[in-house]
Amino acid sequence: MSQVDLACRLLCASAAAYCIKTTDKSGQYNPCGCDCSKPKGLSDTCKQYCAIGFVEDPYVITSLQIEACLVGKTATEVIVAFRGTLPPAKTWDSFFDWLQDFFAKPTTNINLPGEVHSGFLFALLSIADDIRDAINKLDPTHSLPLYVTGHSKGGGMAPIAAMYFKNAFKLDVAQTITFAGPKPGNKEFCDVYNTEFPNDIRYENYLDVVPLLPPSASFIGDLEKLPLPDFIKNLLKDAEGWDYETVGTLRYIDSDGKVSSPPLMSVRVLEIIGKLVTGDISAIADAHHASCGYRYMEGTCTGSVCGVSS
Repeated sequence: MSQVDLACRLLCASAAAYCIKTTDKSGQYNPCGCDCSKPKGLSDTCKQYCAIGFVEDPYVITSLQIEACLVGKTATEVIVAFRGTLPPAKTWDSFFDWLQDFFAKPTTNINLPGEVHSGFLFALLSIADDIRDAINKLDPTHSLPLYVTGHSKGGGMAPIAAMYFKNAFKLDVAQTITFAGPKPGNKEFCDVYNTEFPNDIRYENYLDVVPLLPPSASFIGDLEKLPLPDFIKNLLKDAEGWDYETVGTLRYIDSDGKVSSPPLMSVRVLEIIGKLVTGDISAIADAHHASCGYRYMEGTCTGSVCGVSS
């Protein structure tokens, strides 16, 4: 398989992290079970895995049957890819249950400025030491650049991890590139992060609600006008004043699957609300996928991994 660019490799690594099952144990192995020496007839999952270009089996890091991360080495870098929350099934019950994962109060940590998402921090701390150990085994002299990535929840964890690795482990992260990532922390955290990691990039997709979470005060106001279940309204009420913000430079994938200038945030919010009002949960669920055949892959890899762009 031909070499793909860095952003595409990192998205493929983020997708490959979903191969890690809740029953998997930590260790050095190929969690997707792909034979990259035989490129013909590869499944879409294996096309993504093989496009990363690992030169040896990556380390699989797991904890609590929930948290998971892939740490691997290519010829040009070391990649840390956090597994995200599985996309929701295309039903309202699944969607609302899945949505709760992204609502959590901010909290502090001695190795982090400001406040960060408490759920993402807890997830990171449960596997951080094992990630450090895997990095040291793969690249003992730290001669390769270190990239941190993730999709969905993994995209929220990645900026927190980059800052934590720098302050707690004295590891230099060359760049963080995330996909469909929710907001990682409050204004103080994000301001310091953007100063420390000025080349951070985040990819967001048309109709994907996750990058807008936890929601801003204006988004909360718009959502509270909808006939939502009481527990969702309670989540929105709790989120008022949390002060979460985004980090990095936005690369927005439009409805045609192309990276383009993003519309106004108010327009994006109205587009999502329109789908919620009409009950088109499939469009919102599809907008979040990192698999072949969906816009994150189309916009980032432009047909170089999965085949001709759809």
